[in-house]
Amino acid sequence: MAGFADALKPEKFSGVHFKRWQVKITLWLTAMNFFWVGKGKPEGELSDDDQKKFSEATTVFLGYIFSVLADRLYDVYMHMKDAKVLWDALNAKFSASYAGSELYVMENFHDKTIEDNRSVVEQAHEIQCIVKELELLKCPLPDKFVAGCIIAKLPSLWSSFATTLKHKRQEISVKNLIASLDVEEKARAKDAHGKRTEGQSSANIVQKNPHGKNKGKTKPTKTISFKKKRKKTNKDEMPCYSCGEIGHFARDCPSRGDLRKKKANPRQGSKDVNMVTMDTTGGDGYGNLSTVLSIS
Repeated sequence: MAGFADALKPEKFSGVHFKRWQVKITLWLTAMNFFWVGKGKPEGELSDDDQKKFSEATTVFLGYIFSVLADRLYDVYMHMKDAKVLWDALNAKFSASYAGSELYVMENFHDKTIEDNRSVVEQAHEIQCIVKELELLKCPLPDKFVAGCIIAKLPSLWSSFATTLKHKRQEISVKNLIASLDVEEKARAKDAHGKRTEGQSSANIVQKNPHGKNKGKTKPTKTISFKKKRKKTNKDEMPCYSCGEIGHFARDCPSRGDLRKKKANPRQGSKDVNMVTMDTTGGDGYGNLSTVLSIS
């Protein structure tokens, strides 16, 4: 029991989080069978042995309490020699100041939001801790109210899941809600991992030249080879881009000089006009056919 009691020993109390320290000190002194002294002297007359036992237990109780008080608090309460008086004084002083933080805890619960960059389940547990702290302050909240608040605090990426929960007819508890959030969060993490795996792109592997040439240089290893389409360069097969004749290219075209002169002096030279006439003979049986005449 000595090792167990040492493990329960709380840190020094500095004046904050009194309820937490009070629970720890109660467990610690109970494990060592000395907490009963803090309730006061037993009623009735005590024998000499019982009185001696109570006095020794009171001394140990005071020693344990003073050992876990900060120096500034030790200076305030070190004159007290009665275990019950010391314990009641600590409760009267710090329970009242702790109750004054009730509005702060309520505000913390109201302003608490669930963010995207952290685990949703972990943040839901933090809201649970705030609710338990309110219970210590004698301000309990209904379980279904807390569950509704957690759903309302879910981030925008969880809006569809929150809507699904709101459409359920039966009441949902905080315990069941956190279990559902845990399943949904794990499913989303699995889907995100699968999308990242599918979206990975392949690249050419760059490796060193295994041969003796060009040591120290690297070049990519070809994975797919493409054949280049060769253009026809035979002048007997391709027409000239300038006049349309076959047998020479545009750079060797004899009419290229005339075209340059026409571009330089557009008013010089003859003008060609195409005219469309109708053949009215109709002797071939195909109806009226148009004839194109070129006039210079």
